[in-house]
Order: sequence, then C-alpha cells, then structure tokens
Amino acid sequence: MEFAQPYALLLAALAIPLAVAIFLPRRRGLAVPSSAGVAKLRPTARVRMARLLPLTRAAGVGLIVVALAGPRIGDANAVVPAEGIDITFSLDISSSMSTSLIRVKQSRIEATKDVIQSFIDGRKDDRIGFVVFARDGLALSPPTLDYRALKEIVKETKPGLITDGTSIGVGLATALNTLRDSTAATRIVILLTDGQHNTPTIPPLEAARLAAALKIKVYTIGVVDDATAKVQNEIDEKLMKAIASETGGRYFAADSPQALAAVYDEIGTLETSGVGREHFERFTELAPWFAAPAALLIMLEIVLGATWLRRTAL
Repeated sequence: MEFAQPYALLLAALAIPLAVAIFLPRRRGLAVPSSAGVAKLRPTARVRMARLLPLTRAAGVGLIVVALAGPRIGDANAVVPAEGIDITFSLDISSSMSTSLIRVKQSRIEATKDVIQSFIDGRKDDRIGFVVFARDGLALSPPTLDYRALKEIVKETKPGLITDGTSIGVGLATALNTLRDSTAATRIVILLTDGQHNTPTIPPLEAARLAAALKIKVYTIGVVDDATAKVQNEIDEKLMKAIASETGGRYFAADSPQALAAVYDEIGTLETSGVGREHFERFTELAPWFAAPAALLIMLEIVLGATWLRRTAL
C-alpha cells in the first residue's frame, strides 16, 4: 500500500492536543463535608465509558487523516518501468551456431547464451524479451521483469527449433513486433548472428527502416572466428553496419566469449536505465474504507455524548 498524498499524514499532529486534553488530570469539583461518605465509591461503567468517549473522536480524526492521504494499492497487472528500457534479444539459432569457436571448445550458441544470461543478471528495472530466428522467427518471451524465467528460456534454447537458414530481416522484424506496443522511454534490439542473410524473406534493410520509424535502436553483433581478419565470408559486415547505422545503434564483431561479454558490457554502458523502481498505472483507492468508519465514529461520539453518556451539571 502507498499514499497518493503522504504529506497529508502530517495532519495527524492535530490529534496531539486532543490526546493531551483526554489524559491530563481534570480539576476536581469543590469538596463539601457531605461528600466524604461517597468519595471511596468506585465509578460506574457509564462514568468510565464517558471518560473514554473522546478516544472515539480521536480515532475518527485519525482515520480521516489517513483517508485524506489517499491510501491505495497498485494493480499488479499494470506494473511498468517508469522511464526504463525495453530490450529484446534476437538470437540466430541456425545450424552454424552449433559449431565451436576456434579459440575455445564451447559452441557459438552456448557461449552466446552464457553471455546473455550474465547480461540479464546485470540489468535492473528493464524489461527484457527474447526471440530466435533461422529461416523463420520465433518470439520465446515478450519483454518481462521475470528475469529468472527468462534465463531458463535462454538456457534451454537450441538450434533446430525452427527451419534452418539465416533470415536476418525476419529476426529483426520479430524482435520489433515484441516492442511495438512498448511505452518505455528507450527501446532497443540486440541482434546476433554468425552468418549472412540467405533467405528470400523480409529484406534486412527494410526491417531496419521499420525500426527507425518506430524509434527502436538496433545493435548488431557478428560472431566470427577471428575479429582481426577479414570476415566478409562469415558476416556481411556492410549489411550489419547499415542496419545499426539506420537506427542509431552500432555494430560489433566478437570472436570469443570474452570479446562477446565485452560487447554486451559496452552495450549495457551505452543503454543505462534512469528508472529507480517500477510504478503502477492503475490503483485501487482505499480512502472510502477509512472515511466511512471515521464518520461513524464521530457520529457515535456525538450521539453518545448527547444522550447516554451526557455529562450533567451539578
């Protein structure tokens, strides 16, 4: 629960004088000789209740203060990052991703999945989605804050889920579709492949122009065997750079898990979230649940004070 107007709670200070008035000892009436015989008599239940009657008023005032502060509970189905980043990974799972990198015994896809999971661990308050592509594209997770579930999805991803091939345009378009309705201040796609576009599907540059129109930035990563050598036979670097440039992103080449981790670290540095915590778009207002009993308590105090618990003058 939170308060829409938390400073209204300062009005509770008004209850202090009331509490003092309740608990300060009262001046006794004038003693007369004839009262000595009844001085030791215990007060009746009615008298004791009359002394506590002001507490009813104090409780009513306290509840009114809480109601004015606007207590409310956020709708769990409406949690979004206030000004965070929505990120979607687009991972090539074509058969070539099963081959090992020259410098390590680990396959390209396993090395990539390890780095993606580490990247997820380093984010906070940013929603992250995950899609894979080969000849076709497949969205495995929309942007989410459930990092644990997302990491499990990434971990279980393997080549062979969809028809083999390398359709970079489809991979990008599928990622864009997960971000189309996002209201985040910044939306980015991180697309990774180890090959060239080789299917007669969505042209990659058309998908890049769509990303630019949607104001979604695309970072492209090429997994190669030797980043210092010419990689034209492995990666269409010209195309990858054009996709990134069209959207305001950057292209990176990586030839080892360490280099890949460095790429993701750099992207993480470039795209930092300005959100402190998630907020709720919709609320259930609780003020009426405090205002109603407050009114009843104050009315009860007035009615009892004027009838059964009324003080009578001597």
